[in-house]
Amino acid sequence: MKGKYIILFLLASVLFSCGPSDDERAQLLVDEARLMVEDGQWRNARFLLDSVHATYPKEVAKRRLAKALEDSIVYLEAQATLQYADTMLPPLLEQADKLLKQFRYEKNDNYEDYGRYVHRLLNTGSNTSRNFLQAYVRDDRQTIVKSYYFGSRNVGQTAIILSAAGEEARFSGSNHAFEMEGWHEVMTMEDESALRLLNFISSHMSDRLRVGGEGSKPNNTWVYYLNDKEKEALSQTYQLGWLMKDIRRLEQMSNVANAQIARFQRKNSAQ
Repeated sequence: MKGKYIILFLLASVLFSCGPSDDERAQLLVDEARLMVEDGQWRNARFLLDSVHATYPKEVAKRRLAKALEDSIVYLEAQATLQYADTMLPPLLEQADKLLKQFRYEKNDNYEDYGRYVHRLLNTGSNTSRNFLQAYVRDDRQTIVKSYYFGSRNVGQTAIILSAAGEEARFSGSNHAFEMEGWHEVMTMEDESALRLLNFISSHMSDRLRVGGEGSKPNNTWVYYLNDKEKEALSQTYQLGWLMKDIRRLEQMSNVANAQIARFQRKNSAQ
């Protein structure tokens, strides 16, 4: 700590006097930043190092020292991030594994890049001639909800409105339509939109839950209600979706941190 106060005193003396050179002023900023790094004040250290580059652009040697110190901060932050991710991931993976027992895995290797986890209560195979909601979580951790419409005419599905206990929420997505013994339309909602929809359902498990569909014309509407098994399946899909979202975030943090650590180690081993 004594060294830190000496540096602070010298820094103040140099910055508020006319005598010292830019080289000396820049060096003191680097020294103070180094002390901050040792104290774990990484953000404050970055501010000082930014000042070296902004205030003394011609002091190349000192800017190199500042850049090397900035690299070490990135390395330290990456180590801390990796430790955090390694601590948080195992319990989330354990929760997901328990929940996945309620799901089946589906994938067609001929044309699908990602497989999906579909709740066992959502028997979508026999639902081709009715209106229903399908939800699943892909193995890239993305949550998908699809609104299926079936009828005698093309309605141009644009949105669905969920209603329960005096509350209402509207959702829209991309629609695909085709004709095969009637009109089939599938509107897809992904990730955040899908999770918001499933959250609404999960929040109204004990309520009568109405699904209203909207088409491209005012009279193109339809209504149906979710049964208890559907609500249970969709609610558990919501739980799995949020778990997978957190897992994906931690995995991405871990990947970035590992890349930063490897880059720092390569650079230092080459010197």
